[in-house]
Amino acid sequence: MGNKMTNSANSTEIQSQSTSNDPYLWPVIGAALMFASTLSILLAIGVTAGHTTPPAHQVSISQASEPTATLNPSIDEVRQLMSGKRVYQNACMVCHGPEGDGVPSLGKPLRNSAFVQTQSDDELFQLIVEGRLPTDPANTTGSLMPPRGAVELNDQQIHEVILFLQSIQDPTQPTASLDAWQPIEGASGGGRVAVNLVDHPGHDLFISSCSACHGEGAEGIDQLGLPLTTSGFVLGKSDKDLATFIKMGRASWDPSNTTGIDMPPKGGNPAINDDQLQLIIDYMRAVQKTALGE
Repeated sequence: MGNKMTNSANSTEIQSQSTSNDPYLWPVIGAALMFASTLSILLAIGVTAGHTTPPAHQVSISQASEPTATLNPSIDEVRQLMSGKRVYQNACMVCHGPEGDGVPSLGKPLRNSAFVQTQSDDELFQLIVEGRLPTDPANTTGSLMPPRGAVELNDQQIHEVILFLQSIQDPTQPTASLDAWQPIEGASGGGRVAVNLVDHPGHDLFISSCSACHGEGAEGIDQLGLPLTTSGFVLGKSDKDLATFIKMGRASWDPSNTTGIDMPPKGGNPAINDDQLQLIIDYMRAVQKTALGE
């Protein structure tokens, strides 16, 4: 019995010595205590934040992308909406305006649009896929609505832009006025207007190379060349891109060719040089600004 007590005492003394001789023990214990207290604080903050910050799926569409909000959209819907807004900016904005309020004599308003609000998703999808020619009786601007936004939008992108268009409708507000998009009385093919700037340095070059298909006033010729006075394609392209396009032309089998008529490279006049081509582009810009009242 005495030996056991002696051994126990010795063991306690050894442990005590070992503890006092370990230089890392107390720093480790201190670090553990600090971690435990910090963890408690973090957990308390997390609980508090959970009561004040809405879950991601409850963020309103207006916070995500600024169009009209809907109630509790899913994360997937918000992503599609953001993508649809980007598609709109890349393919539709040049004719319909940055905010969907339209460009007079070009693209009609899409925000609070009576047309958009009365069309089904399938009808809107079909319209965007097919586009609308200037000769279409429903086209009152005389401006081509190109198939698939002129940039070959795929089906998913079209569905996303339709979701975006729906988000900028507010049935509680009056629909957008179309006064600035009424057909111009006496103009052929809807709102097409001939503009002939005879004193422009590019006039004669345009007449000799482009007017046979696009008309002497760039108003277009049915079943031949589209109007350039109200062309969203021309408006949305840089001078460099237009020059490249005119040099290459567009074959009748090209999916973006809506007339079925070949557009020959350089208008069929291979002798046109780059400086002359720029004068033609300058003329087209001037004609369009005049037609659009700028």
